[in-house]
Amino acid sequence: MNKRTVLKNMFRDRETYFAPSVFDCIGAMAVEKAGFHTALISGNAVSASMFGLPDMGLLTMSEVTQSASHIAHSVEIPVIADADTGYGQPLNFIRTLHEFERGGIAGIHLEDQISPKKCAYYGGMHEVVPKEEYLRKLKAGIEAREDPDFCIIARTDALVSYGRETAISRANDYLEAGADAAFVVGCSSIEDVEAMARGVHGPLVVNINDTGELNRYSHEVFRQLGVKLVLYPATLRSLFLKQALETMDCLNKDGNTQQKLDSLATLTEFQKLTKVSEYEAMEYKYSK
Repeated sequence: MNKRTVLKNMFRDRETYFAPSVFDCIGAMAVEKAGFHTALISGNAVSASMFGLPDMGLLTMSEVTQSASHIAHSVEIPVIADADTGYGQPLNFIRTLHEFERGGIAGIHLEDQISPKKCAYYGGMHEVVPKEEYLRKLKAGIEAREDPDFCIIARTDALVSYGRETAISRANDYLEAGADAAFVVGCSSIEDVEAMARGVHGPLVVNINDTGELNRYSHEVFRQLGVKLVLYPATLRSLFLKQALETMDCLNKDGNTQQKLDSLATLTEFQKLTKVSEYEAMEYKYSK
């Protein structure tokens, strides 16, 4: 079964899945090794890791699809990519979708913010385009995808700025138009999640801020509510940044990393993750 079919079936079954966001191959392999069934490529973290830029719609389609392709091919689990607002209007989104398909991505999420968008965690008003404008773009992608198992998750950023009723209405309209799932961004309380779970008539995707209230709840709570996919968009990014800052500060001050050895992967662990022994075996096999 290919990765896209696996992801498609995940949206159709009765299970609840949890997915950390990644921004490079090492992170994706770590997520896979931990036993997660899927991973999300974070647009926010890719923007920072590739160019040191904020998540404000500054990356181009080709920059994102190339990075996503490398990550997707590094693991056996299906990978979902952040497609922002589709990088333009319906025709632009069609090309974007095809590039993600050719890059081995299993699915994408397409948001309804105005362009240029900005990260949902940034403050201020998050404006969304008229519903009809988004639906035209969404339907264009659904009809144009070359692989019917390629998943399109319709994302709405309406909750924080426009309220629950608007977010639920948009999510249901997007599902009715043919989206494989609806991603409602910005749930900050369990009451928000409960309202979305009751109101959205299809596979529901939510995201969790590590420092927010929702991170206090167990996986079982989301399973009981019937949430389909729970995303952790900032965990690996935040972990890497904090560890990098602390370890580099230690090295600079102490002249060594002795105090940080417990936080560092061993050479053996790194080689195992990157399959050094497997490639050495192939090298030996074909050297004679």
